[in-house]
Amino acid sequence: MDQIDKEILMELQYDFPLHARPYDDIANKVGIGLQDLLERINNLKKDGIIKRIGFYYNFRAQGNEAALIAFESGENYKKLAEIAMKDPLVTHSYLRSHPIYNVWIVAKRASNEELINLAERMTKESNSKSYVVLLSKRTYKLSVKYDIINGVSKAGKYALLPEHPPLLKDLGIDKDFPLSIRSIPINEKPYDFVLKKYDLKEEELEYIIKKLLEKGVLADPGAALDGEKLGFKENGMVVMEPNGNEELICECAASMSFSTHVVLRQSIPEGKWKHVSYAMVHATEKKKIEDMANTLKEKCNPRDLMIIYSLADLKPGVVR
Repeated sequence: MDQIDKEILMELQYDFPLHARPYDDIANKVGIGLQDLLERINNLKKDGIIKRIGFYYNFRAQGNEAALIAFESGENYKKLAEIAMKDPLVTHSYLRSHPIYNVWIVAKRASNEELINLAERMTKESNSKSYVVLLSKRTYKLSVKYDIINGVSKAGKYALLPEHPPLLKDLGIDKDFPLSIRSIPINEKPYDFVLKKYDLKEEELEYIIKKLLEKGVLADPGAALDGEKLGFKENGMVVMEPNGNEELICECAASMSFSTHVVLRQSIPEGKWKHVSYAMVHATEKKKIEDMANTLKEKCNPRDLMIIYSLADLKPGVVR
């Protein structure tokens, strides 16, 4: 990548235009022609640096539940990875550095009961020793973006999520609309298909997108990148045991620019896992993650804090 490519990636992540011809604006800001811009973006996508350009669709607005599930699988982790690979509703699967729980997945289901059943089934099928389900009690923040200049993750606009986003049916919007813009094409008029499908004018489309972002139905507009290919080799799951009010510690973590996910979790079995406040940090080196974790420790005052590092992505290439 040259300097222009880096500028393009920063614009695509942090200042993605919310109108019908977003690439025109980016070309003007970077100071190159539109066709040059589109060619560069397409090349970055072919190289796997750009996973998609579009919007995250909040799982709660879809009426779903989510959980982080940790397994004590030892050498059986490969069997767990096989099971996770075949499950389209398992969006993340990592081998991690915790001394007991070495495989961590993120799964979505229609209910918490189904998530607990999934953990029990996967434990039996992989011959793992035990599990802990960390239900998503509340998601405070989600914005997976990479500050290429400083080598540490930095959330973008629309990162903070409401506690209870509305369902699309309550907003009078077609249930497939967010899926139609989850990943948009790289061309002069990327929303043409959506405009024709829903018989919308450009200004109507822009209004709906902004409304859904404000309501928390959509989030994280712009480019989703492969951080590892950009040199972000380390990701730390910073888990904190609250010292008092568990919501305040999550609000504090969400206020930090470097946190990409902040979630308050509920442990199943109850009380088995005490570090229920969770924040993700990505960086080019562990020292930077440790510095950010120290900031969380100083500002948010947890009773205890652990960094659980990713050792291997067991479900690589997933476009989330």
